[in-house]
Amino acid sequence: MIPAYLLLVILTVLGLWVLLRHMKRIEPERVEIVRREIVSGALPAELDGMTLCHVSDLHITEDLRNSRAVADALRSVRADLYLLTGDMIHGRKGIAALDRWLGEVGGDILPAIAVFGNAEHKPRINPNDVRTVLEGHGVRVLANQREIVELTHRSIQVIGIDDPHSRHSRVAAAYSEADSKLWTLVLIHSPEGVLELDGRRVDLVLSGHTHGGQILLPGIGWISDNTHNRIGLISGFYSQADIAELAGINHGPVALYVSRGLGTSGWPLRLRCRPELPVLTLRREGVAPTDRNNRIG
Repeated sequence: MIPAYLLLVILTVLGLWVLLRHMKRIEPERVEIVRREIVSGALPAELDGMTLCHVSDLHITEDLRNSRAVADALRSVRADLYLLTGDMIHGRKGIAALDRWLGEVGGDILPAIAVFGNAEHKPRINPNDVRTVLEGHGVRVLANQREIVELTHRSIQVIGIDDPHSRHSRVAAAYSEADSKLWTLVLIHSPEGVLELDGRRVDLVLSGHTHGGQILLPGIGWISDNTHNRIGLISGFYSQADIAELAGINHGPVALYVSRGLGTSGWPLRLRCRPELPVLTLRREGVAPTDRNNRIG
């Protein structure tokens, strides 16, 4: 007969093994496609119904991790515009791996706009090499730049701000050619970048970086959001009032969506925080039923 203490040790080890397997092999593969309508009072009629697919924190590396599950999720959705908000690679070898991955995904994420995250600015990483790969697959990179993205029968002003976490953001340069009369979508890798916008026109910000905490402990929640400024913008939709309350910003962005991201950084583990692929449909107020939790403007 097995002594009680030894049985307890065996069950504990088995339980930890099952938990670790879930965190490493199961939960990262369960990509959640989150569909939301974002209602804006300022949205021009031509943008009503436009769908944005927010692709954040891929962390593609030579170790496949969950990149196949992410590709499958991307192929299952259709959007008018795909927005990549940084940390597309994991380590220097991730550049070649991203090239191969984009080759497999093909045109399923086009048209697309990207900004860099801190992963693209790591030591021994040349951001221009990442740019070459992305633009070789038709993904336009904005580094503190503005672009009018022309789509069928519609256009949208997009401002791409380089990563604030690694201090590469230059907001004034990004806005130097912006038209304040146009509805404006801003891409910033880390949500802490909203602290730098300084009252400029921003109708919707898309960010990632936090991974939603990546590991959420029962009764505790997320341990770290990996930001320099812990302002509580960790995951999901935030209205202007939410941003003012949490970040203390007056006249801040009208709205912000922070993705939990698709890959993993640090330990390749997730717990109670599934990878997320947000598909956001822009709605003009008065055209579609409004959900006050998603309302902007």
